[in-house]
Amino acid sequence: MRKPPSGRLFYCTFDSTYLIFISMVKKNQQTTVPDNELYILPSPNEEMREFVSKFKVDMMEHVVSSIKFAVENKLSIVEVFQFKDSPFVVTINEKEFMPNLSHIRKYYMENELFELCPKVEKLCETLNPKTDEKEKQDPDGNSNSNS
Repeated sequence: MRKPPSGRLFYCTFDSTYLIFISMVKKNQQTTVPDNELYILPSPNEEMREFVSKFKVDMMEHVVSSIKFAVENKLSIVEVFQFKDSPFVVTINEKEFMPNLSHIRKYYMENELFELCPKVEKLCETLNPKTDEKEKQDPDGNSNSNS
């Protein structure tokens, strides 16, 4: 796994409803994975606010896709957003994958965006494998299925 670049961890909210855990670092070879789709954000503050309010759901979908890309490629960190005309990028560390997915799922449910939930739920299952198999075994490790 790649070593995460040093940077500051930020907790950002979108309209006080969606919390994302990110790290902002200067772009370098370690933070860039060429196959992950780039998502360019405006740099000026006011433009950023307008952009986020207009494309909030699209940005959340991009976070989910980026986390999925990181999981599939066994990356410990993934670049999610890049700022226009800036050397800084927004990254998410693997320990923040689940908290981000949880917040996204909560937002989707609260805003009745149910069609977007399955992708998030499937990714959560991938990150936290179900313990069904452990529950089906007795203390000796033998299968305890009733079928």
